[in-house]
Amino acid sequence: MNKLKAYTLFSSSKGNSTYISYGKDSFLIDAGASMKGISAAVESLGGSLKALRGIFVSHEHDDHTKGLKVIAKNCGLPIYTDPKCMNIISMHAPETEEWLVPTLAGDVVHIGDIKVTVYPTPHDSVRSFCYRIETAGGTLGYATDIGHISDEVQDAVFGCDSVLIESNYDPYLLENGPYPQFLKERIGGNRGHLSNTACACIAPVLARCGTRSICLAHLSENNNTPRLAFDATKERLNEYGVKLCGETFAGDLRLQVAGVAKITEITL
Repeated sequence: MNKLKAYTLFSSSKGNSTYISYGKDSFLIDAGASMKGISAAVESLGGSLKALRGIFVSHEHDDHTKGLKVIAKNCGLPIYTDPKCMNIISMHAPETEEWLVPTLAGDVVHIGDIKVTVYPTPHDSVRSFCYRIETAGGTLGYATDIGHISDEVQDAVFGCDSVLIESNYDPYLLENGPYPQFLKERIGGNRGHLSNTACACIAPVLARCGTRSICLAHLSENNNTPRLAFDATKERLNEYGVKLCGETFAGDLRLQVAGVAKITEITL
């Protein structure tokens, strides 16, 4: 049986892109880096941009879309996103227009034997999505750019074998950092980004629902560190008696942090 494979290629407030493959089928979630960088990363995993079956774009912000213009021009791939996001993307990158595929919350898209279900997320964009990716070889819940854990986000990720979830900022670093107050309020708001604390709170629930691997993603380079994000979730899991797996010992759940511009294999 084929196994679902997932790799973050870029993951931070500056750029995001994730490569998903199952059997002969593959696609990206977001293209928030240069085509050159994304292409090199995909090729290092044995794939190619031209072999992709499409790109799912979670929302219109630049750190999720900046590579679309050149990719569309050179590869011509279906780009699945909300109609309101389509309008903004095509305005800034006309090359994408013929490849944009309107996608709504609740839609189910089949990429070969991969089932992708689209869910809305609470974020300060014209529309934003998270995804539940299901195959016979594993399930992945994928949710970043979420101001809070909404019912729809729960539906997307609960019960998945593996979950990639945002752990964007440390509340203390954000509050005491150099950002202007309006930006701090935007990031920390109900439609901003998910804090380490909020992410940590959902982790024991995920474990109780059957998740055996969590990847913390979309970390802010200014208001977070991989260690702070990891430790916040680890401590919460420990409080609920969830034992982490290590390289040489078994446990209940594997916890990892996606690299900023380093390929990270999401354990499935």
